Amino acid sequence: MDFSSIPRAIDSLQRRHPPLDAAILETAEKMRNATDPELLTRAAERLLEDATRWESLAVGLLVATELLAQTKKGAVYMEGPRVPSTDTAPVYTLPELNEEQQTQLCNTLHRISMEHLEHPEPRVRTMVAKAIAAYVVKSSLEVRQGLHSRLIGSIHQHIQQGRDDASSKYSRSSMGALDDTTGWRALETNWQCLASQISAMGSDYWREFPCTDDMLADVEYSCVTHVNRHVRAAGMAVLEQAVIAAAEHDDILQGPLRKTIKAVIRTGLADNWSQVRLAASVLCRVFLITLQTKGDTLDDIFPVLLPRMCLNRFYLAQGVRLYSHETWKLVFPTQGLELVVQYLPAVVRYYVQMCDADNHAVREAACQAIAELAVRLGSHPEHRQVLADHVSTLLQALIMCFHDESWPVRDEACMATGTLCKCFPEDCRPEFKLLWARWTEQLTDQIWSVRRDAAVALGDALDAYGDEVWKLLENDLIPKILPAARDQPAMTAAEYKAHVNDIEKHTGAQLYSCGSLAPKLGKNRKDGAGRIGCSSCGIDRPKAPWEATDGCIYLLKELCIKSETHAELNDNVLLPLLTELADVCRVQHFPQSDELRTTLFKQLPEMAHALGKQRFKALYLEVFLDLLFRTIESRSASALAQHAARQCALELAHLIGPAIFRARLADEMQQRSFDEIMREEKSGSGNMMDDPAFSPLGPPGLIGSAPFPH
Repeated sequence: MDFSSIPRAIDSLQRRHPPLDAAILETAEKMRNATDPELLTRAAERLLEDATRWESLAVGLLVATELLAQTKKGAVYMEGPRVPSTDTAPVYTLPELNEEQQTQLCNTLHRISMEHLEHPEPRVRTMVAKAIAAYVVKSSLEVRQGLHSRLIGSIHQHIQQGRDDASSKYSRSSMGALDDTTGWRALETNWQCLASQISAMGSDYWREFPCTDDMLADVEYSCVTHVNRHVRAAGMAVLEQAVIAAAEHDDILQGPLRKTIKAVIRTGLADNWSQVRLAASVLCRVFLITLQTKGDTLDDIFPVLLPRMCLNRFYLAQGVRLYSHETWKLVFPTQGLELVVQYLPAVVRYYVQMCDADNHAVREAACQAIAELAVRLGSHPEHRQVLADHVSTLLQALIMCFHDESWPVRDEACMATGTLCKCFPEDCRPEFKLLWARWTEQLTDQIWSVRRDAAVALGDALDAYGDEVWKLLENDLIPKILPAARDQPAMTAAEYKAHVNDIEKHTGAQLYSCGSLAPKLGKNRKDGAGRIGCSSCGIDRPKAPWEATDGCIYLLKELCIKSETHAELNDNVLLPLLTELADVCRVQHFPQSDELRTTLFKQLPEMAHALGKQRFKALYLEVFLDLLFRTIESRSASALAQHAARQCALELAHLIGPAIFRARLADEMQQRSFDEIMREEKSGSGNMMDDPAFSPLGPPGLIGSAPFPH
């Protein structure tokens, strides 16, 4: 069934199997283009009285609700934990009802709603919730009180009874999943009905209904303790409307309701389900803005909510992350940094706690948030010392995440430790030996983005410790990993394809979690290590030698970037390293060699920009030209390698000038290939890599994505 508009709902009725009664379908069809309000009202009531099928009842509720809502310009929002739109225009024009017709339809809707408040079909119950918002304001005080009493009683009863008995339908192994998805009778929709009543009545709700301890206990239980995420989100929607309705009252948000909302937001902003986390974020924004408008100091709120609001700006789910970022700008337009400093102990405690959270997305966000603290406070002349007192604690939390089996967590921990060392080098020095081992291990990881970010962390370490790190890089690390691709075991493309497509090698193998090299099944946990996304395991695939060389490419790029501020990184050092790199990348004896060259050609333009136009043109361009055009002209190179090589040639040509670049090419074949690349660019054939959003797989900026405003 499609309930997005009345015409689509009518069309859905015609397609139902088994077909509905012919008289019902005829009645529904009459409503499609009806302009007579009396005809529409009678037709809607005819559908509402049909108890044989839930579909006709739901369409009747939809039509009656739209008739009343468009007459009173009401806004009914039941689509999820988001701020409702103020645009309430119907999909098509409906006739306006007179006073008598409105009263009659309200009475009918109330009677039908009370009959079907706990209808077995959840879509009918959702339509009932919307209907309540449409008719409740037009109803008498007696009707509103009766409805409210029925809702509160039904909610309390369902909380006491628990969910539906599913033992006859589902196995014991299915019960855990069902607890979080289905089978909770009308508890979720009853909360939605109550939210609709509060939304429709506005400030009058608190004049007619007191804030009772029993109701607050039920809503807090539903939002904080209840196992079903939909129930938790629905309870938060009730509190959201309660806060909006209390905006015109001076005392309601200072009493027990305030305590309940604090407890709910505190838990909801840390919920494992993004749906609930977003619902809590909406409630948090409404709550804080309402209190700020009333001149509340929020001194009791900030120590609890501020750390969670900070962390959610880095949460993996985009809706939560963007909404939290916007909330931060709305609530703290100028004083965000100062408030973080004021409540820094609470912020640090929460970040450290979240580094050991069960949810791997939370651990990732905690690492990013710690890095932000290091950058924003570590570079501030007044606040630097305040954070310095907590650096040791934060570093230990990051080291724990450094041993995580979820590679995105390790990735973020690697970046964050590099940032922390750069901002507080002496405070981090006691752990340098351990950090060096972890950084260099990450540089040869199986995941390309982990290798890239490990190189960034080593670049930060070079800034922090200077000559000490450079000697380790020059004498120990680079000589070991730069030529490693030469040691990669030989394998033909046919052998590699046969290995990948061998059914026996993959049948019955362990299933793995997203964002992790750990299996989906199992509940073990290694001592001293962070948990992973779905479970815990030490299974890992062996590292390949070529991956070490691939990591070295990222490292050499970082050295080129740092050469401007580090005198030891002169041409006498960099030129031999890049010459050897170009030579190593010529290897052809294994299929992944194309991936190695792809990485090189993607990083080379950035190296060239870092070294400078004149310097690169004079010394480094000739080193890579032959390899670059061999890849462009190769018939056996992968499409990705060829695309990266062509894009690299284009970017280098723009850096030093197309004519100069063409003149450096060795033969006419290379010049023809280059001319073809330039013609393609002029014709506008897909230079997608100039788009910063070309690859959605690259992680967002660590710091720039969500800084503390001002």
